[in-house]
Amino acid sequence: MSASARIIHLCVGLEGAPALQREPRNEVEFVEGKGILGDKKFGKSSSRHVNLISEQSYAWFKASFGRELRAPGGFAEQVVISRDIDINWLPLGARLQVGEAVLELVKPRQPCMHFASSVGAPSEELFVGHVGIMCRVIKGGEAKVGDAVLVV
Repeated sequence: MSASARIIHLCVGLEGAPALQREPRNEVEFVEGKGILGDKKFGKSSSRHVNLISEQSYAWFKASFGRELRAPGGFAEQVVISRDIDINWLPLGARLQVGEAVLELVKPRQPCMHFASSVGAPSEELFVGHVGIMCRVIKGGEAKVGDAVLVV
């Protein structure tokens, strides 16, 4: 496992948009203890501020379902990183520097039936381990597509 990766995509959920819809951004501002500025979930959780996934999730979806999932934002994620860091093997509590910000891995994201049905899957259980990790923003700062992601 490499200790560094790159930001592939950044997304925000806009207020009033469908629950799973995310819009791509070239850069975002992480705010400590709150999430991504401008995201509809900003400040609404004390510990689950950001959903981070690896680009591996998109490759898994294509291999499993025989089609592409809309990217970025197809998993309703906010941050997609390159496969150089396998987030599924990092321990909970691990920290990643994402651009200027620092995120702490809190818990694996739980897939829901709403997501499964939105992509035409029969069960949310198919997605366990493939929909990312929920993170807490430990240190705020800017992040841009292409920025480094480091295990710290």
